Amino acid sequence: MANLEGMRNKFTVVKNDDLEKYLHPEMKSAFLNIAEKVELNKCIEENKKPHTYLVINTDEPYADEVIEIMKKHGHWG
Repeated sequence: MANLEGMRNKFTVVKNDDLEKYLHPEMKSAFLNIAEKVELNKCIEENKKPHTYLVINTDEPYADEVIEIMKKHGHWG
């Protein structure tokens, strides 16, 4: 397991397959609508383009290497 000391929980990540597996279609649709509204309003209010995020599981053997890269670039914590 990666050394997560100093990590803030800044993001909420839900695996798309889990949405399909665990949510009723109406709940999935509501969830996706909320996520879309948040992204749209962020783009409008902050004049930003939508982002695509790279996600890794903390139990991956290379997680500590990724953490070091993030720290090096000021993206940790």
